[in-house]
Amino acid sequence: MINDINIGGVFIPGLLVIALFALACTLLLVPLFTRSRVYRRLPFRPLLELSTVIVTFYLLLQGLTTLGLLT
Repeated sequence: MINDINIGGVFIPGLLVIALFALACTLLLVPLFTRSRVYRRLPFRPLLELSTVIVTFYLLLQGLTTLGLLT
């Protein structure tokens, strides 16, 4: 069960926090992708960015579950 986070009496869902963190990680990864030559040749770059968000979200969930932070 993913616990909610309490900030000033407002409960924020744990999955939302993880999703926002995955989005922040993606915003850091996209400039690294743009410097590569392969990324410039892709026909539909927004699809790659969306898949990057999904993959980082999944990896964060797996990592936090393995560490026991999501019980």
